[in-house]
Amino acid sequence: MSLTELLLATQDPRTRAQAEAQIKQAEQANVEQYFTALAQELANAEKPVVARQLAGLLLKNGLAAKDLAKDRELKARWASLPAASRNLVKEATTTALVFPQVDVGKAAAQVLAKIGAVEIPPNEWPGLVPLLLQHVTNTDNAARQISLVCLGYLCEELVLVQEEGGNISDDIANNILTAVVQGMKDSEPHTKLEATRAFYHAVVLAKKNFKNQVERDVIMSVMKDVCCFQAAPEVQIAAFECLVQIATEYYDFLLPYMNSLGFLTLETIKSAPEKVAIPAMEFWSTICDEELFLMDLIQSGQPAGGRASLNLIQQALPHLVPLLTETLTRRQSEDDDDTWNLAMAAGTCLALVAQVVGDGCVDLVLQFVTVNFNNADWKFREAAVLAYGSIMEGPTSEKMRPMVESSLSSLVVALQDPSVAVRDTIAWTLGRIAQFHPTIVPVKQLMPLLCEKLRDVPRVSANICWNVQVLAEAQAAGAGTVPYPDSTVLSEFFTAIAMALLEVVARPDADERQLRMAGYNALSVLVSKAGNDCLGHMQALTQEMLKHLQESYKSIDRECELQGYICGVLTSLVSRLRERIAPLADKIMEEALKVISAYQQVRGGAQVLHEEALLLIVALANAAGSGFDRFMPHFAPHLTVGLQNYEEIQVCLTTTRMVGDLCTALESKVAGYCDMILEILYTNLKNPAVDRKIKAAVMTCFGDIAMAITGDFEKYLGPVVQMLREASSTRLADGPADSEEWIEYLNSLREGVLEAYSGIIHGLKESGKLPLFKEHVNTVLMLVKEISEDQTSQMPVIKAAVGVVGDLILVFQTELTAYVGKAPFLSNLVQIAIQSQEPKLLQNAQWLQSMLVRFGG
Repeated sequence: MSLTELLLATQDPRTRAQAEAQIKQAEQANVEQYFTALAQELANAEKPVVARQLAGLLLKNGLAAKDLAKDRELKARWASLPAASRNLVKEATTTALVFPQVDVGKAAAQVLAKIGAVEIPPNEWPGLVPLLLQHVTNTDNAARQISLVCLGYLCEELVLVQEEGGNISDDIANNILTAVVQGMKDSEPHTKLEATRAFYHAVVLAKKNFKNQVERDVIMSVMKDVCCFQAAPEVQIAAFECLVQIATEYYDFLLPYMNSLGFLTLETIKSAPEKVAIPAMEFWSTICDEELFLMDLIQSGQPAGGRASLNLIQQALPHLVPLLTETLTRRQSEDDDDTWNLAMAAGTCLALVAQVVGDGCVDLVLQFVTVNFNNADWKFREAAVLAYGSIMEGPTSEKMRPMVESSLSSLVVALQDPSVAVRDTIAWTLGRIAQFHPTIVPVKQLMPLLCEKLRDVPRVSANICWNVQVLAEAQAAGAGTVPYPDSTVLSEFFTAIAMALLEVVARPDADERQLRMAGYNALSVLVSKAGNDCLGHMQALTQEMLKHLQESYKSIDRECELQGYICGVLTSLVSRLRERIAPLADKIMEEALKVISAYQQVRGGAQVLHEEALLLIVALANAAGSGFDRFMPHFAPHLTVGLQNYEEIQVCLTTTRMVGDLCTALESKVAGYCDMILEILYTNLKNPAVDRKIKAAVMTCFGDIAMAITGDFEKYLGPVVQMLREASSTRLADGPADSEEWIEYLNSLREGVLEAYSGIIHGLKESGKLPLFKEHVNTVLMLVKEISEDQTSQMPVIKAAVGVVGDLILVFQTELTAYVGKAPFLSNLVQIAIQSQEPKLLQNAQWLQSMLVRFGG
């Protein structure tokens, strides 16, 4: 079979599997021949278009993958091919780019972008961008368009390379920008569109150009012209999306352009078709996001790198707020569909504006609310309430109190409004008031009305459930250091609310608007935040939930969602009842294991765990303590499944953390399961495919196990310390440059390592086997030294470092301080901790300082 025949055979269900297997075999046998054959197929005008397209697709898939590890492997494979073969592929693909058949050109464009991502950063293909620039200035429309499509794909790839720490030269970025801006000036709408789409990614690479005022002025002038190109709305949409990208990347440069951009965007929102107005609105939401980000930096004391808010929202307020509130009235239908529309975008933007300017927007919005609250047209009533609810986050309770107190009775009356959209938005607004100004809400007056409105149609009832949830969450806010208050304002309503929510989840229409989920979630929070005076009602509620769970097996979907909601309520009940759950413990464990079995069944027998059932078992282990030992023979196989199933990150993470809960509950009784647990943990640490979050959580497990089994940990000490040492060797430089995610991971990894060392020290001390740890002390201190000298070390890891050094000095005393007490890194660590604002860390640092003095450091 020829390559063409093979490619076409993949399109026929009867021959697909065999043809795909042969193609895969060819790739594995000789990747160089595979690539060159596909490229020649792609470039051969005599071959069928479908075969050429498929050749391009296979080429692209041979150059890149979604999985990061696989992607790196494929890129390295391409880079290792002989230059002659790579050149042949590149020449054939660039030839295919400008063929008359658009589908072939697009396939070639994707291949060129993938190759460019590998070869442009090390300057191995300097000719690609100039070649595309040459096509963009071509007289042939089709050649211009496909070259701009290719530049769009290429920019998207290069942005990813840059985000991962790769370097894109200013010359390349400049040439790309020149080509794209040239295309944006084209009068032909389709060419203009492709250029504008390419600009969306190119602008991220244009940092140097944006710092140059002359170039910036040119870019912004072209940008404005394209935004005004009314001959083709799709071009305007793409242009305003680019404007959003500019606001995200280059907020600091916007001020000189805001007079014209402000007028342009506000007029567009006012009069353009909705699909054009929405991205124009998004421009203002993005400015809000940037100003909120800068406010957060300043408030948290983080360096803003010399950046400051331009206060663009504050300056635009008199024009922006009236337009946003008026736009809220443009809703077309009472039907609450999920299609994103201009009124929704306006509500989102108004909420962001309120967060930025706080009290500054309240009076402007209230003028609109007052005028429209009793309007005969439902759209205006709904817009008034939506505007009111949208500004609850941001303004102070002092500013809002008079308005809320005077309006609450009107809002409650309006819960009877004939318009379902108005009732729905009022329910949401009441929830927003409770969420952001809980001290203003008269809970005793409101709660009976909410219980009654739980019987409304599903979309209103779901928002009332959320109200109950928010009010319940607010009750624990004043509890201080006491885990649960003796009583709360909701205590007298506990039974009535629980009964009303049980009615909600049993409604025949509870599947609509995710009402059943909202009901169970509200019930779960009601239980978890209730006062201790409600505990007497929780035993009966637990039995009711077990009945719900038994009934639920009549309705099992692929994710066992319903069982998950019920498990969530049971988890709250078990966590509150603690030892009082004992009479029902066996039944709860039996049902939790049944949920796991049902989940495995609907997933085709796959070895998977149901996360909510797992969390219920965690709660039961914490409540039952050493009594959980009787359940371990039944649960251990599932624990193994969860720890090994690293592909389901959240479940594996929950199971890994659960090891700590089991150690706390079972103490020395966990010893019989440690060989199995540690074997899997070692395997996960060595496996590059396991997520970093899981690896960081594994570290803490080692300390938990050591604390639980004390002296029996001796046999695991060597391999565990080796694992901890390897984890400690991870450096800031090993990850992508300037990556906050990597810094976060490194801190959580180091914190886990230090917690493990603390657990091991305490466990060995308790059993009199501490001398075994002496040879590892230096390893711990070297890590602490590195943490004290690393500017990116966060307070939790500093706290863990102070803790572990204190543990070492406490157990080795003068023997250790004589050796290390005067080390500069220790005094540096203490100083960092003392300068922190956290009382507990300050206390620990002072304790460590006194220990150093006491033992002669």
